[in-house]
Amino acid sequence: MSPSPYHRAGWFILFLSLMALVAACTPTTPVPPSSEGDVLFSDDFAMTNSNWALFDTPAGTAQIQQGNLYLTDLGHEKSISTSLLNRQWDNVIIRTQLRQAAGTQNNWMGVTCRQADESNYYLFAIGADGYYLLLKMLADKATPLAGPETSPAIHPDRGINTLEVSCVANTLTLSINQQELASVTDESFVSGQISLFTDSLTNDETSVAFDNFVIIAP
Repeated sequence: MSPSPYHRAGWFILFLSLMALVAACTPTTPVPPSSEGDVLFSDDFAMTNSNWALFDTPAGTAQIQQGNLYLTDLGHEKSISTSLLNRQWDNVIIRTQLRQAAGTQNNWMGVTCRQADESNYYLFAIGADGYYLLLKMLADKATPLAGPETSPAIHPDRGINTLEVSCVANTLTLSINQQELASVTDESFVSGQISLFTDSLTNDETSVAFDNFVIIAP
């Protein structure tokens, strides 16, 4: 059964205060040009590489297997994430495919942008149960900018979704499967790191597979 919006809303502070961000190396993969803007970075996860921190801990794992980056939260009240560190990004479009690979559908999965540290960033997420969320974390205070709401544009359960995030000037936009779900303006952050993350909202495991990750200049 899908959780209520109240359940999702009550989770903001818990998730954001416990979000564990994992260091990764500076991206070095060469990428081709794009008709919609220069590709700044891309990874199809065809093989293990140094772009992402891979780990196996009691809280969760990050592994590249069979052409996907898998982030698994083992349900110990901490989200699991990996970042492209040592690089600041300002105006970008972020696109990736993601799907729930195993475990509870009561989860969040997505990306952050303009992340200064663990207490300051924008977060864009969907859940395997059809919810979406766009929020700001400023000095450890969570402010929902859009959602949590459900959308028929999201492929639920283990369906593959294409998530696109636009952080351009003061406009933040979340699109799923080529359908815009939310667009807001905010001037809190102008640049920062980018991360992938997943989080179980229960004590149960959830695992998410990411593929075809790309960062594009707008």
